[in-house]
Amino acid sequence: MTYHDDKTKTLTTAHGAVPLTRRYYSCDPCKTHSFPIDSTLGFEKSYTKIARRFIARCCALGAYRVAADNLRELCGITLSHTTIGKIADETAAEMEAILASSSVFREIFQKAKGKVEFYVDGTCVHIRNADGTHEWRDMKTGALVKRESGPSSKPEEYGTRELPEPTVVSAFAAIESKAEFQERCQKERRRLGVGGVSSTLADGAPWIWSLAKAVFGKTDECLDIFHALEHVSDCGKVLHRDAESSKTWFERMRLVLLSEGFAGIDRELQSWEEALKGRSNKLKRESVMSLRKYLGRHRDRLNYCERLAAGRVIGSGLIEGACKNLVGRRLKQTGACWRVERANRIAVLCAALYSDQWRRCWNATH
Repeated sequence: MTYHDDKTKTLTTAHGAVPLTRRYYSCDPCKTHSFPIDSTLGFEKSYTKIARRFIARCCALGAYRVAADNLRELCGITLSHTTIGKIADETAAEMEAILASSSVFREIFQKAKGKVEFYVDGTCVHIRNADGTHEWRDMKTGALVKRESGPSSKPEEYGTRELPEPTVVSAFAAIESKAEFQERCQKERRRLGVGGVSSTLADGAPWIWSLAKAVFGKTDECLDIFHALEHVSDCGKVLHRDAESSKTWFERMRLVLLSEGFAGIDRELQSWEEALKGRSNKLKRESVMSLRKYLGRHRDRLNYCERLAAGRVIGSGLIEGACKNLVGRRLKQTGACWRVERANRIAVLCAALYSDQWRRCWNATH
């Protein structure tokens, strides 16, 4: 190849735009050309590795407008929303590929202390389909977690006890069918070398329990205590019109549920149901019957007392936080409407941040 001339290029770095002038070489017979210095210094793309890292992180944490403002303010980089989205997409694809192939994350998960817990939930995201129609679709979110047991506690100590933080978290999310997400969970299980899990924690959605059973077999299933108590609270508001009486009833029923599980609260609700027989109490009786039916479907998932005594978690707040505070906060911006592919790419970045895998994943990817 022979030297042809000098050509300019603007390289976007973490410290702003840098104009470069480098030699252009060409071979007329072969119809090829190159900039040798680009390959030598790793400047094949118009954005440095650290710049792409900052861009992808800002995109995962906030709307495109906010990401553009932060990049301009903190790095002196001025980029369009389209460019930010494109770079975030490319980075997410690289991260997803390395997550699937690298053994680093498997080793980290295996070495972490504690029992394996499985969390699943979902949050609706506004989607624009290829035919131009709009709809809300469920972004399913899962997490495999290791956590050591905490000190044993009694039901009345539930509100004040402190559990150890997870030793490792691996989260993942995508808008896809149950069958597709089930396969994603299988891949995640194999990727991390997880045979079975000690607990499955979730809200009352039937698809979650069937998915967990299909992926991990029989596990110790636990209905999220906050979802259970939400139904108890709703019933109490129907039974007692004044707030003070409703609160007193709720606190008593909460202690019964935490102490005796389904047997205890079913006994209490059955007494209420018998006492409310009559047309004038139809609404109250129906509310009690509805609560009995809901908790009855989860009778084997209400072993809160045993779990408290063993120092184990009884709430699915970890996955609720992933859905609401990270995935939901990013993808459910006011007026936001996503293509499924783009939403799933952003979810990869969000999951890496939530799992504390960002640095390891970035370093492995780049």
